[in-house]
Amino acid sequence: MYSPTMVPAGYNAACSPSVLIGANLMKKARWFAMIFTPEKWEKPAPGEMRDYLKNRPKATTGKPTGSILVFRKHLSPLAVYKYLTARFGPPYGFQTFVKKQHDSDNLIHWDYLIKAGPTMIWIQGGNRDVHVQIDGKVMKPKDWVLFAKALKGDFARCGADMAKVGATLEKWTIVSNRFAMIADACAGFHDVLTDEADEPDFTPHKRTSEAGIKRYYRQVKQMGQRADRVFSASLSLDLITPVLAEAFINLVIFMMRKDELKRNQRHYDQYIRQQIDTRVFDLHLKCNHFTSGVDPDCEEYKAFKRVMDRRNHHLHGNIDPTKDGIETVYFDKFTPLFEKGADPILELFRKKESVFDIPGVLSRYHDVHFFFQYVLGLIEKGPRSQFEMLMDDGTIGYDASRSKTGRLFPGHEVMMVMPLDYDDELKVDWR
Repeated sequence: MYSPTMVPAGYNAACSPSVLIGANLMKKARWFAMIFTPEKWEKPAPGEMRDYLKNRPKATTGKPTGSILVFRKHLSPLAVYKYLTARFGPPYGFQTFVKKQHDSDNLIHWDYLIKAGPTMIWIQGGNRDVHVQIDGKVMKPKDWVLFAKALKGDFARCGADMAKVGATLEKWTIVSNRFAMIADACAGFHDVLTDEADEPDFTPHKRTSEAGIKRYYRQVKQMGQRADRVFSASLSLDLITPVLAEAFINLVIFMMRKDELKRNQRHYDQYIRQQIDTRVFDLHLKCNHFTSGVDPDCEEYKAFKRVMDRRNHHLHGNIDPTKDGIETVYFDKFTPLFEKGADPILELFRKKESVFDIPGVLSRYHDVHFFFQYVLGLIEKGPRSQFEMLMDDGTIGYDASRSKTGRLFPGHEVMMVMPLDYDDELKVDWR
């Protein structure tokens, strides 16, 4: 009779199901441990990368075969890039191959496919984040903490090589383009004044009926609302237009100044603090790429000068009765006497139109832009095109080591909107 405690003849304990299952679990545990041992990571051979792309496991609904996490807080894109480049050389992943070359207009800028034992780790660099995809293991939040700590812990081991990679990188400062900011504000005020350029009807209509009175109330209300819009826009545009003009000249100087001004900060500061007319007339002497100087007798400069000459009067809120008068009224002691009769409220709004001076404000704004085009016409074609491209950008790249300006990014911002997990959204202690 067979007893459960008896061992059959020829039985091999090493081949028992329980032992085999335990051995497989231990083997898997060693494989997964490689994910958290970055010093043992390896660069896959080209054939292994092709096989991965062709045979990578496909997830089914409700049964993920791996994990993806986007790091935007606990891993630095710069540090990860330097580490991977120091370890494995320049980026060689699939996204690196298909991206726009020699262009920063990409969703993914670099990527690496890495072997961690039999497990593949795909690390991709976006604009301000790092995407980490691990095949074959469903990572829990605490696993991601361990992954990030292990990776950053290996930075110290590779610190010298990472520093060498860092020394090859160009360091650019993203500078706010004040001219573009001011130009955008001016364009908004210009749109308001253009929409309101036609003077409203100030004719007082009959108010002998209830309908007529309601119509009058609507007329007054609409004029009041229009006055609020127009007054704010006209005052703002008139005050900012000279600032826009000076910002343009200073942008030209900053981007095209000659080497002696780049090397000598004191001389550069001295130049941009000079009177605006001095700066304008010295552009071809202090800046590169000018074919000739500004002609003080040309109409574009004369109109520009008129705008700048009236700047101080308005900027400091000065009052000049001869220039700022609206109309004349006589008084007999406390009795006001106007020369012409009119509807008191509608006439008040009519007189304010001269204060708003929409045609004059728009004319001065346009004069400044005509002067911009005149100055640009004095610049050589190639540098002019580059300058015009940067004029509209909200930011300018500046490399201080070379005193070089440039456009770092496209005129739009993009990101992937996908149902991905982010490190700063995980409910886990990262300490």
